[in-house]
Amino acid sequence: MPASTRSGAWEPLKHRAFAILISANLASNIGTWVQNVGEKWQMAELTRSPLLISLIETGTTLPILFLALSAGALADILDRRKLLLAAQTYMLFVAAALSALTFAHLITPGVLITMSLLLGVGAALTQPAWQAIVPELLPKEEIANGVALNSAGFNVSRAIGPALGGIIVGVMGPAWAFALNSLSFLAVVGALWRWKRVAPTQDLPGERFMGAVRVGLRYVRHSRPLQVILWRAVAFVFFTGIIFSLLPSLAIHHLHTSSETFGLLLGCIGAGAVSATAFLPRLRARMETNRLLLVFHLLAVAGITALGFSKHVWIAALALFACGTTWLSVLSTVNTAIQLSVPSWVKARAFGCYTMSWGGSLAIGATFWGSVASRFGIRAAFLSAGAGLLLATLIVHRLKIEALDHEPDLSPHRAAPHPDQGLDPEVGPILIQLEYRIPWAQREAFRAAMREVRSIRKRDGAIRWSLFEEPAKSGEPMVAFQESFVSSSWGEHLRQHHRATMEDREVFATAYRMDPEGRPRIRHLVAAWDDHENLIDRIWE
Repeated sequence: MPASTRSGAWEPLKHRAFAILISANLASNIGTWVQNVGEKWQMAELTRSPLLISLIETGTTLPILFLALSAGALADILDRRKLLLAAQTYMLFVAAALSALTFAHLITPGVLITMSLLLGVGAALTQPAWQAIVPELLPKEEIANGVALNSAGFNVSRAIGPALGGIIVGVMGPAWAFALNSLSFLAVVGALWRWKRVAPTQDLPGERFMGAVRVGLRYVRHSRPLQVILWRAVAFVFFTGIIFSLLPSLAIHHLHTSSETFGLLLGCIGAGAVSATAFLPRLRARMETNRLLLVFHLLAVAGITALGFSKHVWIAALALFACGTTWLSVLSTVNTAIQLSVPSWVKARAFGCYTMSWGGSLAIGATFWGSVASRFGIRAAFLSAGAGLLLATLIVHRLKIEALDHEPDLSPHRAAPHPDQGLDPEVGPILIQLEYRIPWAQREAFRAAMREVRSIRKRDGAIRWSLFEEPAKSGEPMVAFQESFVSSSWGEHLRQHHRATMEDREVFATAYRMDPEGRPRIRHLVAAWDDHENLIDRIWE
């Protein structure tokens, strides 16, 4: 059983910084959900088009698709606290502007969607950094429960915020809902201002922005565990996201609810998520991760299908409660898997890709399901989403998430200090050559081991990797191999040394031990001409 399942569900709250930040985030998220009700109710009053109503969800999540990876790169190379402060302050002013426009009766469907897009930009900048700071606030054994509490806080706000939003919209109007959201950002700004973050020591030159983005993409491309997590998230969110895009149309135009009842229906999603917080740690301790995910996927299928058939508010409320339970359970499990399977140097970029995956799925899904509903009807859209999720579940269940059942050792492997070559960190590209002499009897085992080495080198930033073998000579007991790969600069090569984990060290050691000397002979060559940028561009292409 992973250590994370043995600590109490509430243990992370004993850490003061974590408790303050998660409480402030709870207040801000309540404001966000109050605004969410106001936006959707305002749009439903402006138009009956399911497509236009669903575009509110698209506007909120589309920036995540395009900006989350860049935001993750920024969070890995800049001070995460300062980045979060800037993003939250920006969102405060956008929400205030939306409130002012509504008070002035200047709101149209186009203006509302535009303001949703602008708020989505702030959310895209916030989410990778926010997810990545959790390991800075908690010890490793409490990360899983910290992630669950972070998700629970979001879903407590989803239970309280919509109900409060429905009352505010019904009694005072959407403009006051937007004003409350603007004020709620002050809680997070204040908590971040008070947090005395201890930045990790950095004895290497900092990464450049575009280089950081490229390295992040390369990491995803060569990390199968992360690819599995992302595909699982996409398959789940694309279909379950129909709830957030079409629930306003279902509730207002088919169930004929008031704003207060609509808010309570949204609150049922949050209530289901909060209930999951209590039993999820115990279920994780007793059930294998992928079996647990299968159960929650099937529960989501049942909930979405029930929404398609529902003609009464109480049936919709029960279905939404079930969907809320699955939403927290699946995404909290996926989130924890990323925390435990990705090293700290690329964590925010990994969360950027994750955020981009589910945000893109929500944005594209909202437009898709809105179009389906406009052509075939709301109920047909929900029934199609339920059938699609069932099919997707059967497909992705074969992709196994292993990080929660076997936590890899991601602590940094600090190799011996690299000899000082007297090189500028920006000089490059650098060609690294490693020469091995392997007994003929171990030739095939060495080749197999080097396939794993290749994956690690490319995942950690190598641009091009090759393994060359000397032609066999009759009677020779040894065979010579040369491993070669390219780094974009000397500084980037030094960073690659520090990116290796203890788990990687075992992979390298397996290959190195086959050489009678215990280690390969290493050479570093610098590009001999000045046109380095063009060379890098060609290699990148």
